[in-house]
Amino acid sequence: MSSSCNATAPIDISTNANVNPIKVGSFICSYDPDLCTGAAVSMSEDRVYLTIKCNSSNDSKVVFYGGGSFIPTEIRIYAPSLHTYNGSHTDAEMLIVHSPGSSNSNSSNSGGSSGLIVSVPISISSNGTSTDMSAILQAANTINPGTLSVNSSAPINEDINVNDLIPVKPYYVYYGTLPYDSCGGNYYYAVFTDTISAVGPISNMVASGIATVPTSLKTNLQKSSGPPTTGSGDDDGQAEEYVLYQVVDDESCSRPNPKGKSTAADDSTEKSFGINAIFGIVIAALIVGVAYLFWNWNVVKTAAATAVAAASDAVSAGSSAPAPPPPPPEESNSNSGNMSTGQLIFVLMISIIGCIFVAYVGGTAVYRANK
Repeated sequence: MSSSCNATAPIDISTNANVNPIKVGSFICSYDPDLCTGAAVSMSEDRVYLTIKCNSSNDSKVVFYGGGSFIPTEIRIYAPSLHTYNGSHTDAEMLIVHSPGSSNSNSSNSGGSSGLIVSVPISISSNGTSTDMSAILQAANTINPGTLSVNSSAPINEDINVNDLIPVKPYYVYYGTLPYDSCGGNYYYAVFTDTISAVGPISNMVASGIATVPTSLKTNLQKSSGPPTTGSGDDDGQAEEYVLYQVVDDESCSRPNPKGKSTAADDSTEKSFGINAIFGIVIAALIVGVAYLFWNWNVVKTAAATAVAAASDAVSAGSSAPAPPPPPPEESNSNSGNMSTGQLIFVLMISIIGCIFVAYVGGTAVYRANK
């Protein structure tokens, strides 16, 4: 334990302190989705930690800045956490332990590292959101502490994707010894301070008694500006899709067309938009015509009735004398006669809105279909 050896880890992570930022390189932790497939969770004989042995033949890609590549070998869970955060422990902590990859022996930047440890704090609640960690703890709770010498493991009944256990958050890095056992070696640490939540409780485990140690110049504590590159989400852990460099331009991303050029989708959209605009104008004209006839129906009806009456009188008179002039039409209010200025403006506004709507809907539909 830390109290009985010259340990330089674990440490307290003060999220309020000024920490030097990491300026060069990147951290890639893209784990094989089958890293823990078929694995069991075991409890140590002293009940201090849980362990899951990773599949040796996995396609994980883990590159830690200039330290080279690393291979995940084991997952450990301690309760409470080994690291402290602003002086306090969390309910538990997951350590993903990595050994150096084959490329490290030939790397001038490896610095003689013994490995890499990725640390993630865990909070326990009744509504935990990490189904993977909840499945691990549920399996661990079935282990009988009284028969550890006979059977210290239990199968995990769900497929665990380690990528989903890595927070998409910034993290701290430092250099320290192994936090348990011999307290030896020189390990890179990537420590997250944002917890993943799991459904508990964690049963039958005891505290490790491992204490944090003060930081020193050799610790070289730094903080990242963003999350690491992981294999979570749609990438499904396909590490070959990731590169060490930051992507600043991607041909697959949408970008403006070169000046003076257009695509077939753009041409089709412009033509369709014009056709729908003409169609909307025709509809607007029909609306205006129908509205005009509706509001002027009394005038048309009066004129027609007068003409019919005059023709009837002329026939019945049977003489060549001209028919008396028709009586003047009765005065009517503005709502029953000719269309008023306000009504005309209202109809025109409705017509213009209908025209724009038809053109927009039709043009947008065609644009999306050709996009």
